[in-house]
Amino acid sequence: MNREIKELREEFNKKLDKLEAKLDEIKWTKIGDLEWSEPLGEMNWHESTNKCKEMGGRLPTRTELIDLIDNHSEEIKDWNKNCYLWSATQSCYTQSAWLTYLYYGYACTFAKTSTYDSRCVR
Repeated sequence: MNREIKELREEFNKKLDKLEAKLDEIKWTKIGDLEWSEPLGEMNWHESTNKCKEMGGRLPTRTELIDLIDNHSEEIKDWNKNCYLWSATQSCYTQSAWLTYLYYGYACTFAKTSTYDSRCVR
């Protein structure tokens, strides 16, 4: 029994080490009160939400994205602004969520199955 526990503990520690190494590769930028990840690439809302959880973060809210554009434009001047970013904010229709267009700060809802870029926050 002790040997089995020891083997399970070793296996768990190896997986934990791999996960920690993966997290160390992720680049986060402190802007305001949040740290923002690099762009994740285009994926649907569910994939983006899960990816952020895997990275130890979450999708930003619609308000956080608008605040980023309104109050931190200098800090994001090098970001690609010609894209929509998913937010964690869901619309009143369960099949859609809010997106924010970085260039204008325009926010709208789209189907969660659509593919758009995203960034995580923590």
